Amino acid sequence: MTPYYERDGITIYHGDCRDILPTLEPGSIDLVLTDPPYGVAYSTGHRQNVVRSSTRLAYDLAVAPLLNDTAELVAPLLNDTAELVAPLLNDTAHIYWFAAPERLDEQMGIVRSIGELVNVLVWDKGNCTAGDLDATYGQQWEAILFARKQRVALVGGRDRDILRYSRGSTVDYLHPTQKPLDLLRYLIQRHKCDTIIDPFMGSGTTLRAAKDLGRKAIGIEIEERYCEIAAKRLQQAVLPMDFAS
Repeated sequence: MTPYYERDGITIYHGDCRDILPTLEPGSIDLVLTDPPYGVAYSTGHRQNVVRSSTRLAYDLAVAPLLNDTAELVAPLLNDTAELVAPLLNDTAHIYWFAAPERLDEQMGIVRSIGELVNVLVWDKGNCTAGDLDATYGQQWEAILFARKQRVALVGGRDRDILRYSRGSTVDYLHPTQKPLDLLRYLIQRHKCDTIIDPFMGSGTTLRAAKDLGRKAIGIEIEERYCEIAAKRLQQAVLPMDFAS
């Protein structure tokens, strides 16, 4: 598989992670840091008729009619990804897996299939997402599932499980599901890791954080426009913003 981008220990692959993960070296990954798609449209033609009850990834209603289905559709994407990531992890690897609160029951089962789930971290985003302004509570947090292959001390000792990093302004977002660069830098710095992987790279914040910290990283993204954005961000000496997915 030819990389889309490769420089200074950072590699980007353009394609479906289920095609690319099997080509990577087993046991070569120290840290998984990813924000997988949940509750959004994601259809690549892979095993479309396979349904697993532990993975319920809803397509957007706008996409469903195109697939001849107006009801909620499900896909085995995340289960497949976890299954393919597992052989890549070395014996001391750790996993950070972002998850929406309403998807926690499903996501926890998936993460447990590749490691011991030890914490559900709370990312306090500092502001609320959209939703029913009259009859619901505003959602200000997102979960980060923290798992490991075996017990390894964290760099810097024991911190609290609530992480307060503002989402910042949405005006300059490069991707719909933004994560603060400072948050990802913090998570990486908690480990003596050499090689990081993000199977759902988006616009490359995991890779940018890894580069800033002098770590190696592999990112995989199915949409070429985000591969291009990520490559440009990696070539910048000074970032124009601190937020992107």
